Amino acid sequence: MNGHPQFAEDFELYTLGVLDGDDKAAFEAHLAVCAECRRELEGTRSRASLLGLAAVQASPRPEVREQVLDRFRVDRRAKQPLQAPTAARYRRSPWTPLWAAAAVVLLVAAAWLERENRRLEAGLAQLQATHVQLEASSRELEEESARAQAALDVLTAPETIQVELAPVAARPVPHGKAFYNASKGLLFYAADLPALAAGHTYELWLIPSEGAPIDAGLFNADLRGNGEVILPALPRGLTAKAFAVTIEPVGGVPAPTGPKVLIGPVS
Repeated sequence: MNGHPQFAEDFELYTLGVLDGDDKAAFEAHLAVCAECRRELEGTRSRASLLGLAAVQASPRPEVREQVLDRFRVDRRAKQPLQAPTAARYRRSPWTPLWAAAAVVLLVAAAWLERENRRLEAGLAQLQATHVQLEASSRELEEESARAQAALDVLTAPETIQVELAPVAARPVPHGKAFYNASKGLLFYAADLPALAAGHTYELWLIPSEGAPIDAGLFNADLRGNGEVILPALPRGLTAKAFAVTIEPVGGVPAPTGPKVLIGPVS
């Protein structure tokens, strides 16, 4: 409270834009000559600005605003002019503090609602991200399931042939096994393969009954010498005469050039 108590309620009303008529003119005239009241008004505006920044912007209907302003005009017309500082001049309508308090309550409520809205939006964004992750996981599971079923179809189909691959060298340590179905695909497993030098890889070949060998996939042996090729992209309907494994440069070659490690004819 400053040294001019007659203006105690005018700061909030002036800031809210509901002080009008002679009261507004008298208050502005007083502000022009009173630095203390000007500082008080700036403080009132700062508090209202903080509440306004946090609040959801909403415009009242024109008729509601006019009703509120009319109520203030009626209350203030019954007061004496500001230039006669008597006790009757400074009596306020009993509704004035209620309107000011209601405005502050509405601003605080609007700020709370805005915070709640932001919290709910953040929760919704997190749920949407989780939903996207679950959909991606579901698609991966479906793809793995389809791949496993395709491999099972090759193994269990009655027309699938089984081919044993033996080492070309005299020492029969490495060995491999191919399961080939001309309409369903190829599964190949190898064991006891030696580790290769850097820059080299194993390449599996399907040798058809007619034509040149066909690249059936690249693979490397693990620490135990095991390797595999599962359902490589091959033309359908090929009749296989044999399968072979060679050592080739990393990236593979279109036709076998390196030493043969395994070979197995179709019986």
